[in-house]
Amino acid sequence: MFLFLTFMVVTPAFPQQTSQSTTATPAPSESLPTYPNTAQGLEKLMKDMLKLAKHGKNPKTLAAYAKSLALPDADNWFNSVFGDARGAAFAAASERERSQIELSAPDTLASLQKEDLTYVEAVRFDDSCNDRASATEYPFLLLRQRQEPLYDVRFSDGEGGEFVWAYFAYVNSAFRYIGTLQKKRGKSSYERGTAQPVAEESESAEPAAENKELVHVSQKAQQEKLIHQELPEYPREAKARGIQGEVVLHAIIAKDGSVRDLDLNEGACALAVPAIKGIKKWRYKPTLLKGEPVEVDTTISVQYTLGRP
Repeated sequence: MFLFLTFMVVTPAFPQQTSQSTTATPAPSESLPTYPNTAQGLEKLMKDMLKLAKHGKNPKTLAAYAKSLALPDADNWFNSVFGDARGAAFAAASERERSQIELSAPDTLASLQKEDLTYVEAVRFDDSCNDRASATEYPFLLLRQRQEPLYDVRFSDGEGGEFVWAYFAYVNSAFRYIGTLQKKRGKSSYERGTAQPVAEESESAEPAAENKELVHVSQKAQQEKLIHQELPEYPREAKARGIQGEVVLHAIIAKDGSVRDLDLNEGACALAVPAIKGIKKWRYKPTLLKGEPVEVDTTISVQYTLGRP
């Protein structure tokens, strides 16, 4: 675009004269294609970026692609998807990673090319209980308070090597990077943090500061107090699909030894659902603190292994 500026110069000796000055034309911005809000759309975007990273002939275009991954108005987006408290925590936890995406994305893609991880598959998560969601992805996806599709992108070499780049969302008609996020182990947790101290022997434990009648007991110590245990079901469908692994739950054990509350920290949906159903029937010997029954904060794990009856 050319801008013309007119200056009026007046002197006693000459009539009015008009002179024109032309500013330099600004460099045009890179025009990027539009990708649809589908797994195939994200795959196409990543393949296009991989090609640019491989040839290295258009660094400015690749930089424009990387810049387009930045999440606009991140605080409001996180709050709208995860609620105010979790949203603020997730926004803060991912802020550094998101702010560096323009620089880190080209380096990531170059590394993938070097390792020959160039087969691209994007997975879209509408429902949280998705067989493609990993044991750490499922608990995170459950935290969404509205149906906002999230994606991960899986780069592989066809021989077992794989890199998963998560997560992406479709915001303002483009794919945006929201960060590598994971639910922290613990009750009402959603960001990395320091684990609270646990006692090996519950009778010597000190009450948690936030609840004078709740004590932290290690998984091993609490396991020894089990007086009724039903083995959680291993669904035939999960076995048929080769799904196995560990389910880790944060648990609150009531004063009478019943399981009052369970919160999923890790586990695939196909295994976590039956694990929670079975564990709710477990019963423990009541835990005493200074002779009085107290509620217990602990961890419960269930291991699902193929070949188990």
